[in-house]
Amino acid sequence: MIKGIAGTAVAAVPVTVIHAGQSWVAAHDAARDQAADEPQDLYTETYKGRTITVSRAAGTVRIDDRPLHLMKLGEDAYLSAMCHYRIEPTPLAAGRQAVDELRGANLLPSGTHHA
Repeated sequence: MIKGIAGTAVAAVPVTVIHAGQSWVAAHDAARDQAADEPQDLYTETYKGRTITVSRAAGTVRIDDRPLHLMKLGEDAYLSAMCHYRIEPTPLAAGRQAVDELRGANLLPSGTHHA
């Protein structure tokens, strides 16, 4: 009798361990999927040889690590100092348009005073 109970107990342990392992994997996958669904603050891409970095939290765009003056006019409406006649739907699109307008030149800091 004892031999039969011991065999049952040993057989049940691996099933419990496997079940616990599957629960951990499922929880880990769910956390990873949730993190993937949340937008990251910084997005960086290379466009026509230039590096564009967009920060969602700060609402800033940088081209080759230099700030691009950007104004949010409303939902899906952004205007940059480089292209003040063209409204873009996203900060990234405004950054790309600024790179197009720069035509290889460096982005200069925008100032409030003219000499």
